[in-house]
Amino acid sequence: MSLAILRCERCGAAAPLRAAASVDCRHCGAQVPIPHEWQVAAEAHEAEARVRREVEPRWRRLSSKVGREITAVAMTLLFVLPPLCTWLAQSRLSPPPAPVENLGFVAFPALLPGALLWLWAATVDATVLRVRRALRARDDGPAGALACRSCGAPLAPEPDAPATTCLYCGTDSVVRDLPAASASVAARDQALRTLAEAARVLRRRRVNLGLGVAVLGLGVAAIVAATATALSLAFGG
Repeated sequence: MSLAILRCERCGAAAPLRAAASVDCRHCGAQVPIPHEWQVAAEAHEAEARVRREVEPRWRRLSSKVGREITAVAMTLLFVLPPLCTWLAQSRLSPPPAPVENLGFVAFPALLPGALLWLWAATVDATVLRVRRALRARDDGPAGALACRSCGAPLAPEPDAPATTCLYCGTDSVVRDLPAASASVAARDQALRTLAEAARVLRRRRVNLGLGVAVLGLGVAAIVAATATALSLAFGG
């Protein structure tokens, strides 16, 4: 249930909700009385906030990007492995493989580790960014004040917490390291209400991406091997 946003009678500013009899207006300092129904809803949503705090460590792990180090390793493998494997095949095998065999059985397969690692890192980072954009709090209020991404109510983030729970509607919003807003975020991501739901979605997508890249690698390797075998038989025969 989303409650109407309480406003200060003195200055008209929206007031954050608390499970208390009143709350101080953050703009003029006046006390804003909190009706009983709002207090009950706030208490219920505080229970959801405790669940969010338990999920936060898992969210931090799942929502972290792969990092530049992995991308650097992928690019290094992509540029170093093919010539290195080609040189080893030419210098260690007797007789040395024919050029078409070297290309099909050595150089092309040596591209796969770096290419697949780069593809996995890029898709994971894009997925993390997409979900973080869907959960980001609004920051278009007065002086960049954070507001609930669902109902627009003002938020009162806890120190160092990556997210906070709106006590008006119970929606979790990411409040730290906000990515740039994007109007292209899909509606299914916008429908994520809690940090726990988002963590489950991220975990499932990361697993699916890993399996997808592995299957793609096997498929490409099989195609390359079959093509190289056919070329070898054609040119060798």
